[in-house]
Amino acid sequence: MTDTRSVLALILSVMILQLAGGLTGILTPLGLERLGVDASLIGFVAAMNAAGFMLGAWTSPRALALVGNIRLFAAGAGVSAAGILSLALIQEAPFWALIRVLQGISFAYMFTSIESWLGEAVPARSRGNVMGVYHTAAKLSLIVGPFFLAGLSPLDSRSYIWAGLFLALALVPTCLTKLKEPPPPDRKAMPLGQLFAIAPAAVVGVVGAGLVNTGTLALLPVYFEKFELAGGGTAAAAIAIAIAWIGGLIVQWPAGRLSDLIDRRLVIAGLAAVSGAAAILIALFGSVIGETGILFLIGLWGAGALCFYGVCVSHAIDRTPQGQVPQVMSGLLFVWAAGSIAGPLISGMAMRIGGAVGLFGFAGVMLGLLAVYMIVRVRQRSAAEPPPPGERAAILPSPLASVEIMPRDPAEGDQS
Repeated sequence: MTDTRSVLALILSVMILQLAGGLTGILTPLGLERLGVDASLIGFVAAMNAAGFMLGAWTSPRALALVGNIRLFAAGAGVSAAGILSLALIQEAPFWALIRVLQGISFAYMFTSIESWLGEAVPARSRGNVMGVYHTAAKLSLIVGPFFLAGLSPLDSRSYIWAGLFLALALVPTCLTKLKEPPPPDRKAMPLGQLFAIAPAAVVGVVGAGLVNTGTLALLPVYFEKFELAGGGTAAAAIAIAIAWIGGLIVQWPAGRLSDLIDRRLVIAGLAAVSGAAAILIALFGSVIGETGILFLIGLWGAGALCFYGVCVSHAIDRTPQGQVPQVMSGLLFVWAAGSIAGPLISGMAMRIGGAVGLFGFAGVMLGLLAVYMIVRVRQRSAAEPPPPGERAAILPSPLASVEIMPRDPAEGDQS
């Protein structure tokens, strides 16, 4: 408990930050839809946000070395707050695309600042417990954040004020903490070829998380917007996102514990298989099982799909030479962002062509292929030596908070 209290300010900042991130991920694309922006352009805005995050992940080691943790976090929060508030003032798609690029960079810098600081400040003996608190707080915020939009129009200025308020408040705990900042890290990023050579299964899994999970999460609110649940609209979208994250919240920690006992790649394969099966069931039977059945399967999908990223990261760290963990983490964030650029575009195209069948069918097939790949890797290369208990922790895929959603083309009709 002493170690947790020492970094409580950092955890609280991330918790507040994730409230804003989860809220913004739903607010921005629905706002563009209300402005009458074409679906393809909204997909472009989503991709630009992911591209900004990728750029931020790649340059964050150098930025952190130049200005330090507190100043980098403060600058990121300030730019993000100003950006989201400016969207209420200038309602033009090109401007929104620019702002989402800047927000992607800012979020990458903020997460790099906090997570590298936690890694330095928390001793090995309690790292698992502290990261468990961090993980739980962040995912709870992702669940709660979208509900601040319930009953509000996506163009209501109060929606943007909520997001800006949380981004501003996230500054306070970190700026006032008495915790000593860690020393500057190495400025050099790890080449992607070297990253893949260290842990190819981790790289493929993280890319899969960006490609499949980001795209599916991006379109879940659009799929549920036409449901009768809670009156439909943003309330139904918020409930759908919350159920997916609750599934992940329940399973993430047990999955991490299990991966300490058996080959982590087998755990990834199992999680991918479960979530892939849930997606296929929605694609095939979503029109006949009703809203309750679909919600159950969405929770099952989240229980698998929203958990394997952390296990992939742990697998990569198991195989990382001493002293290169920060570079590996930055590289994994970069390849996740690369997948998340394509994810909303491909999933949006699949939904445009096939509706719910296209969206969930694509997710199910890709997750199934990921499960098969992990099993093949287990046969090709032995597992790394398991770390001592408490040395590895389930790591939250922080960037998932800033995904975009894309609207359904009016010509598609109701796919629910």
